[in-house]
Amino acid sequence: GEGGGQGMTVLGDLPWAELSSTVRCVLSSHALVGVVNALHWLLSAVGVPQPHPNAEQVALCASAAVVTLVFYYLVRGKHNQRRRNNLARELNKARQRVNELEERLVRVEADESATHAGPPVRIWMDGVFDMMHYGHVNAFRQGRALGTYLVVGVNSDETITQCKGAPIQSDGERVATVKACKFVDEVVTGVPYIMNDEYLRMVIEKYQIDYVVHGDDPCIVDGKDVYESARKMGKYRTIPRTEGVSTTDLVGRMLLMTKAHHSASFESQGEAGELASGGR
Repeated sequence: GEGGGQGMTVLGDLPWAELSSTVRCVLSSHALVGVVNALHWLLSAVGVPQPHPNAEQVALCASAAVVTLVFYYLVRGKHNQRRRNNLARELNKARQRVNELEERLVRVEADESATHAGPPVRIWMDGVFDMMHYGHVNAFRQGRALGTYLVVGVNSDETITQCKGAPIQSDGERVATVKACKFVDEVVTGVPYIMNDEYLRMVIEKYQIDYVVHGDDPCIVDGKDVYESARKMGKYRTIPRTEGVSTTDLVGRMLLMTKAHHSASFESQGEAGELASGGR
């Protein structure tokens, strides 16, 4: 009984008195007074008749808005998050489906090319092919499927460094990996990173190229399409880009894993040092 009475006194007197004092301080604060004055000026400027809301009414509206936003976040936030996650999964499935259909189209075109009687259909592809990965191999596979003979040009170290920075692998290393791919029939070295119109026409004539093949992403340098001359000659074809993999992405993954590995190693060394010190 006694404990309950004391609890009511503390709860009924002190906190409410402190709360009332805090509310009075907020209502009389310079910040709120400034907001109310600015609101009165705005309402008068647009012709809203008086009486205008006072400090208590403004504070009440602001508090109601905050409570409403918090309530909405707590009640609807998780639902919206689940909805976003479901939409993201559906989008990924749709992308996979598009990739499957594009690859099926490539196979159909390859079958049509294989069935016709006549000379070999020679395909040209070029690129850096640094740290060659399955995205490159898939591009070679799709390019090869558009003809019967695939010629791949490997960009030189010098021109890559001039245009985008030095590659991780040297000319010899990148050429060796491209040659090792079973879809590649011939490799051309020392190809410039940016092929001008004259060079591309030389490639088409020298290597008897029927089609120049590139990914479906645009290849614009200095506002000009690198493969414009091939397009004009009717010799340009595109293949779907392999999503989710690139040399830049792989380097980023390795750096993150290396950082995590060394952090874990340092933590282990620190724990071992602490144990050793404790043992002493």
